[in-house]
Amino acid sequence: MKSDAKIIIIGTAITLVVLILAIFLFYIFSTNYAKNKIVNENNNNSASDIENDVNTNKKVTLYLFRGLGCPHCEDAIEFLESIIDDYPYLEVQTLEVWRNKNNKKLMDIVSKKLDIEVSSSVPLIIIGDEYARRGFADGMENTIKNQIEKAYQSALYKDIVAEVLENNPDIQIHTEILSKN
Repeated sequence: MKSDAKIIIIGTAITLVVLILAIFLFYIFSTNYAKNKIVNENNNNSASDIENDVNTNKKVTLYLFRGLGCPHCEDAIEFLESIIDDYPYLEVQTLEVWRNKNNKKLMDIVSKKLDIEVSSSVPLIIIGDEYARRGFADGMENTIKNQIEKAYQSALYKDIVAEVLENNPDIQIHTEILSKN
């Protein structure tokens, strides 16, 4: 009976040691998992909070260089007026270039800076420093919408027209801002 009691005691001791070890390992792994999860959530929240903070204050400006009486310019204005409420961060500035020499000068400088043909051809639509297109026709609407969204989402968005104006304080332009309804 003594050997049976020793086996039972040894078996019970081994079972307790294994159980204590299992509880200890479970505790260690679950604590580390919880810590990592909290750190990851904090990191993810921080990144999205920063992005939201940046985007909350971010403004995208679309510049429309236009000519008075140009039917394509009028079509572009009509389109932009129809979408402006869809983009609360969007500001649309129009600059008449056929009668305003300073606006034309700005358009020429921006055209050179963006490496596009310097021309009196309008409309010229500029979004940031990545989108510059002359003319306006059916089928361009989705491209313009996509470029507005892309500029807003990009951490590298740069307002090239504002930059040119900052570097050329002698150019006194006249802009009209399309208003939200």
